[in-house]
Amino acid sequence: MSLSIRRRQLMLGSGLALLFPLAQAAAQDTPTQLSPVIVTAPLSPAQADLVEGSTVLEGAELDRRRAATLGETLQNTPGVSATQFGAGASRPIIRGQGGPRVRIMENGIDTFDAATVSPDHAVVAPVGSAKRIEVLRGPATLLYGSSAIGGVVNVIDGRIPDAVPKDGVSGTARVDYGTGAQDKSGFAAVDAAVTDRFVVHGEGGALNADDYAAARAPGGGQRVRNSAMRSENGAAGASYLGEAGYAGLSVAKFSSYYGVPGGERVHIDLEQRRLDGKFGLYEPLGFLDELNVKAGIADYQHDEIESTGVRATRFQNDSWEARAEALHKPIFAGIEGVVGVQSSRRDFKATGAEANIPPTQTDSTALFVLEQLDTGSWLFALGGRAERVEVDNLRSKASRDFTAASLSASATYRFTPMYQTGISLSRTERAPTAEELYSNGKHLATRAFEIGNAGLDKETAWHSEVSLRKVQGDVTGGVNLFVTRFNDYIYGAFTGQQQEDLNELRYSQTEAEFRGAELEAAWTFWRDDTGRKLGLDGGLDYVRAEDRSNHRALPLIPPLGYRLGFVAENNDLAFRLEMVGVADQDRNGINETGTAGYRLFNTALTWRPFAERRGIAISLQGRNLLDQDGLVHTSMLKNDAPIRGRELRLGSSVTF
Repeated sequence: MSLSIRRRQLMLGSGLALLFPLAQAAAQDTPTQLSPVIVTAPLSPAQADLVEGSTVLEGAELDRRRAATLGETLQNTPGVSATQFGAGASRPIIRGQGGPRVRIMENGIDTFDAATVSPDHAVVAPVGSAKRIEVLRGPATLLYGSSAIGGVVNVIDGRIPDAVPKDGVSGTARVDYGTGAQDKSGFAAVDAAVTDRFVVHGEGGALNADDYAAARAPGGGQRVRNSAMRSENGAAGASYLGEAGYAGLSVAKFSSYYGVPGGERVHIDLEQRRLDGKFGLYEPLGFLDELNVKAGIADYQHDEIESTGVRATRFQNDSWEARAEALHKPIFAGIEGVVGVQSSRRDFKATGAEANIPPTQTDSTALFVLEQLDTGSWLFALGGRAERVEVDNLRSKASRDFTAASLSASATYRFTPMYQTGISLSRTERAPTAEELYSNGKHLATRAFEIGNAGLDKETAWHSEVSLRKVQGDVTGGVNLFVTRFNDYIYGAFTGQQQEDLNELRYSQTEAEFRGAELEAAWTFWRDDTGRKLGLDGGLDYVRAEDRSNHRALPLIPPLGYRLGFVAENNDLAFRLEMVGVADQDRNGINETGTAGYRLFNTALTWRPFAERRGIAISLQGRNLLDQDGLVHTSMLKNDAPIRGRELRLGSSVTF
């Protein structure tokens, strides 16, 4: 990393760190700002009360960031990067951890896809239909599973209605166009009240994009070849919303066809059908406040199509998951909590030329509990989870059983109405996945010959985190510092050898450590009584991960990221200019090359022509305005799938 780059990073970090006292002195008023409720976390705490870092995207902020994939949508949020496997597949990486250590959900239930198997497999959680996306960094939601060591992403949509429309009918429609890939997308949804208790829902969306433009596309030219994609999704649902409880059901379908950039010219043809239901009772028993049950079942498959047009390999995943939570009333001087059970099954099968994983069945059953005490100044939480996992190789009849136990504790101290600090500690065990245990074969999309290890033991993570936040006023923000130490950390790494002309990737275990920091700050430095305001916001995030046995860096760890933005708003216009970037990554794993940093400038203008109703919005965005070249270090195809070049995006939406 050059001295000039280091100096710029130091200056940016110092400026953000000084933002609190400088802005505090400048601000004349300190209006209260309500912290959003995190529905993903049990007991639905306010975002400010979580010790671990969190991000909530909804409304105009979500519309501004919305992209074709979940990873691309979230990649510039604090602590989040992406696998970046072309335009059609990009899975979030949280604090340097991805795959089976990041739990991705749709409305609190698994996405039922094959995205943890390989980064070229898409996450089946349509971003176009999302009303809200919650990201929890660190093991704040271990009650959702041991795969939440790195964090949780929950995509929340409205396919099962949870409210009766005020005027009997409500809905939204949105269309977008982007020049970078000549992409066109649209989405529409409507809720209608059949009675004052019964509501029906329907939605549909589509996206069609050509190969995307890059400042320096591989092989010459202006576009990344074989990066075109198209997708369609639709859902229908209904709910009964009564005084004593609720019940809802939905059916959904998602399909996608996309290319994987690189020499093999592989395409993936994906389809999923799923059925979801939820049921709840209010005060079903004298000592219970609420009982909630969620369940989902899905049929997923995708074909990997070679450049010759041959459907070489088919991946299938038939899965279900059910979860019940009982929220009990306060006991023992105000202690409240939730107890529950969760169970799931995953039947996975790969057939064809690249069937590198034998047919497997994974069964999981877990019990969990979370208790919380709020004294006003202090908020204490204590949680635990016991999980039984069985992974069967249906071809060889081999079977592995694991019992994983996890505990977490946190304390938040609100030392003034504006400031609070917190600490969290957790110990988490995770069983290896079927892919980590039983993989053995070639995978052209990743240019790898993947070899599992049937002797893997469960891994254990010890996590500690401290935070300091300012949660009210014209100046808000905070800092999080964390350390996660792994015993028997499971990871796949390239060995430097080749099999069948592919790079060999083997799964093994070691001792590992992740440590890092995240800093966020926002300052509204001017406002008036008419609703006009000006502000600045920014952030830094950094993670360092190494193999403790040899002090070598682990592979595919994101570099330091930074963000700085200027915002100007009035009642009907909102303008934003931002700089986002990453530093050089020169701490590389074995058989891994370094990646140069880059800096992008983006802008967005949103016009609401009927400000008093807020029903219509028209937006114009410019992304990567200077057409910068860049590679994503966390991508296994970084040289074949560079970042997107300059593009303009025009969108419009209506909500009624």
